[in-house]
Amino acid sequence: MSLIITDDCINCDVCEPECPNGAISQGEEIYVIDPNL
Repeated sequence: MSLIITDDCINCDVCEPECPNGAISQGEEIYVIDPNL
């Protein structure tokens, strides 16, 4: 499954718990995805 977080992110925290491998985390302005995970 591939995901992308766009500039439309409003930090609603819906995507973080949905990520099956914990790759999504809070960034400086929007959520970010760790590509190594």
